[in-house]
Amino acid sequence: MLEDPGPEPEEDEEIHGDGPPEPISVGSATTRDRPAPSPEHAVPADSMEGRFRLAAARVLDERAAQLVQQAKGALDVSEPGPAGTLWLGARRMRAALEFFRPCISKSDYRASREEVTRLGRAAGARRDVDAVISLCEAVAAEMGPLEAEGVNRAVDRLRRNQAELNRDLARHIHGRRLQAFKVRTEDLAGYATREVVGERDEAVSHLIEPPEPVIRLVSRRLERLRDLAPAALDPENVREHHRMRVAAERLRYALELSAEALGSQAHTARRAARGLQETLGDVRDCDLVVDPIRSAIAELEEEDIAVVLDRARGSRDLDPVLVQAAPNRAAYRGPELVLVHAGARRRMMFERFRRLWLEQSRQGVWVALETGLRK
Repeated sequence: MLEDPGPEPEEDEEIHGDGPPEPISVGSATTRDRPAPSPEHAVPADSMEGRFRLAAARVLDERAAQLVQQAKGALDVSEPGPAGTLWLGARRMRAALEFFRPCISKSDYRASREEVTRLGRAAGARRDVDAVISLCEAVAAEMGPLEAEGVNRAVDRLRRNQAELNRDLARHIHGRRLQAFKVRTEDLAGYATREVVGERDEAVSHLIEPPEPVIRLVSRRLERLRDLAPAALDPENVREHHRMRVAAERLRYALELSAEALGSQAHTARRAARGLQETLGDVRDCDLVVDPIRSAIAELEEEDIAVVLDRARGSRDLDPVLVQAAPNRAAYRGPELVLVHAGARRRMMFERFRRLWLEQSRQGVWVALETGLRK
């Protein structure tokens, strides 16, 4: 029987330790060597629980295989796309683990979720720096050589950070490690279906009816999204924008797996959540640019201050004319223009998010989903 495992801590409230990846055990007694279920625990394949367990096995296998495929080429820094694709794949894998948690043992769930979370964080960090580099280079391409100098220096620093993050990502996606994760996922899939008996319809690719734990999960995801909206509509509330983006993502991925069973209102809500997630993701990408560019400006300032002070050695006061000796005086404009571009685009994307949320609310997208979940 499926049991609701209860709510989990929200992602922005979780604490994960740093450090190297933990080793993955393959074929442990927690999965392969468990005794077969007794006849009284058998679950018919054509029952609601049986179909849910079969769906769990299929989805977990598929997403683990996708992760292995997405990891190929993820270390290539010449293109910003592969690391982002791997990051999204890890997020979707984690969402599947959370969705099918009722038919996974607690210890197996925790171990697999921690592993895929570490992978997602490593890929996400690489993806973030890739996004900042891409934006900086796009703006610098529209500048002259002197203006672009300051931006290029910021990009050089970002490239060094990118190389460090790539080494960390490599530890998570080397062949043996990912293959071990895939084998563990196959074990999870086997455990999920071990009690299922009878003819299995492999042609069924989605849930026909949602078990109660799924309804409660989607309800929690929806409630979380709606609770965050008032604070997220404040354009200065950066933390709440991030939290609402995560909430929209988690609702979207839950609906990806359950919309066929929940009805047309769930499909509409899934598309709406995707729009929120992607728009707030664009807002966040603009926010990511600010700190590295301001650090680059501060570095230019420190260099110029040192030169000006050296020229003023022995003077009782600083002559304003010495600013002409600042070697980077023409290099500030480029980074400042990057900040202008990021700030303008952020306002544009935030306004798009605000209109999108208000329009979805006016159309009753979230009320319709809530009503459907109560039926």
